[in-house]
Amino acid sequence: MTPDPATPAPSPSDADLSSVTGQIDALLTWVEQLVGTLDSADRTGDEAGLLEVERHLRGARRELERVRRRRR
Repeated sequence: MTPDPATPAPSPSDADLSSVTGQIDALLTWVEQLVGTLDSADRTGDEAGLLEVERHLRGARRELERVRRRRR
């Protein structure tokens, strides 16, 4: 069932935001491990792509932390 676009989504609790932050941290760890397994001399699109994913995850984590700080 799709949510009704006219109905506003409930505001996430701090616990929800903390949970998402923890999940992003786990993803960051996993991506860092993947990057670590690649040959450092091999600067291919795979490594560049994983580094880009890492960058975006770090940005998402920063934004979540900003939201949490503003709500305190």
